[in-house]
Amino acid sequence: MATSFSSQHLVVAFDFGTTYSSYAFSFSNDPLKVQSNQGWNSGTEQLISLKTPTCVLLNSIKEFHSFGFEAENKYTSLAEEDKHHGWLLFRRFKMILHDNENLSRSTTVEDINGVSMPAMTIFAMSISYLRKHFLEALNCQTTGVEETDIKYVLTVPAIWNDNAKQFMRESAVQAGLDTERL
Repeated sequence: MATSFSSQHLVVAFDFGTTYSSYAFSFSNDPLKVQSNQGWNSGTEQLISLKTPTCVLLNSIKEFHSFGFEAENKYTSLAEEDKHHGWLLFRRFKMILHDNENLSRSTTVEDINGVSMPAMTIFAMSISYLRKHFLEALNCQTTGVEETDIKYVLTVPAIWNDNAKQFMRESAVQAGLDTERL
């Protein structure tokens, strides 16, 4: 049963990893009670994980289709039926931000077949998906949460330079996160 939300805020942190991603959150009235997503299912749905693969699948017209296990599973099923041509699966794209002196808004990443797309678009799609997934999970637990009650944290490695951190911030804003609450 969903509980009601009062006029407090909550903080959600997205762990956007090289290989796996997830999120955790806590309410301001009990900040040490950190909750995380409990339901990423693998392809066989026999494995439940706290994280899902950091991968994005775009359909043949380059629109977002899915993220994580769902993306991997869909691409695999398409490939088994030889219907994957034109679909784009992006994996391990976060590494483009590490030690990249030429990083810019026009930087591209390649899918598993070498097709390039703007990196910021792929990052924004990923962050947007994590945000949507979080909001859906939150709505199953509580009611009355306004978007303005949520503060977002996007984890980044401490060794990243300011350019890479700014790139992630701009990707988050492109994904729909309010810069004042990021």
